[in-house]
Amino acid sequence: MVTLSRAARAAAVIVTLLGALTAVGDRPARAQSGLVEVTFAEPGRTTGEWAVYLAQSRGFYKDEGISVTIIDTDGPTNTINQLATGAVNVAGVGTDNSIAAIARALPIKLVSSMFLPNPYTLVTLPTIKSWQDLKGKSVMLATKQDVTAIAFTAMAAQHGMKMDDFSIYLAGSTPARYAALTSGNAQGSILTQPLDLVAESNGMNRLATAGDAIKDWVFTGLNVNDAWAKANPQLAVKFLRAIHKAMIYGYTHKAETVASLVEAAKVDPAIATKAYDLDWTRWHAFDPSLKIPIAGINAVGAAQIQLGAIKEMPPLAALYDASYLNAATR
Repeated sequence: MVTLSRAARAAAVIVTLLGALTAVGDRPARAQSGLVEVTFAEPGRTTGEWAVYLAQSRGFYKDEGISVTIIDTDGPTNTINQLATGAVNVAGVGTDNSIAAIARALPIKLVSSMFLPNPYTLVTLPTIKSWQDLKGKSVMLATKQDVTAIAFTAMAAQHGMKMDDFSIYLAGSTPARYAALTSGNAQGSILTQPLDLVAESNGMNRLATAGDAIKDWVFTGLNVNDAWAKANPQLAVKFLRAIHKAMIYGYTHKAETVASLVEAAKVDPAIATKAYDLDWTRWHAFDPSLKIPIAGINAVGAAQIQLGAIKEMPPLAALYDASYLNAATR
């Protein structure tokens, strides 16, 4: 067996990354249908990317001359890595992950908002009915410095508690944290829709909701690989235009919007309907303008600094490129 030195291993990683970044500028792949392929990555099927599924089901991508392949990465770290290396073109991920990646100078850019309010809920086993019941028990987060930790810390603070009052375990995606809860390996888990609603329908307790503790926020955003978008600006614009259409459509076509989540996330129609009533009707979680509210993104960055995830907020110019959105919505 040949053992590479540390320097050689580092060089190999750099060569691989440079090769991936160079590839994104190549001529776009063309699907068999004649549509140009765009690849989209997400940590898992949740309502945070609902507009992506709706645009797919209603043919809005096809109307723009593109074919979108959706890739589930099973966690935000994998999503960011695939986007930064050019393995995918566009990604939907928590803005906390976007900010942390850009703070580390990874070659990605936020280009629009997706889901605005913080939707996380703390869901517990049927036997855990209060914060005192949960104290000292196991709670599943994604990491101790991401949005799940921010949400949990804010909710716990309202009850005079902090993260150290619990046994914290980690799983990167909502489906993984849901599985830990339902198997009994965790007494509480931070979940988002639709799996928080599924858990509640199965007898679990909704102990707290992040929206009650956190007001200004931008939960998820659309991100592009910077090199790919600069080489293919019209594809980035076409993708955003389809999402813009989907968000407008979603507010006036409940049945079709519910059906798109049922198909994409494989959830019961009753659960998808509850999610629609919460997200589209009560919260107005999707802003069809797709603009990123500065107060919300600054709140995310401030919370990350407080938890030590980043040292300082990246400059807005390094974080957010609104040029593609401006072209898509004018």
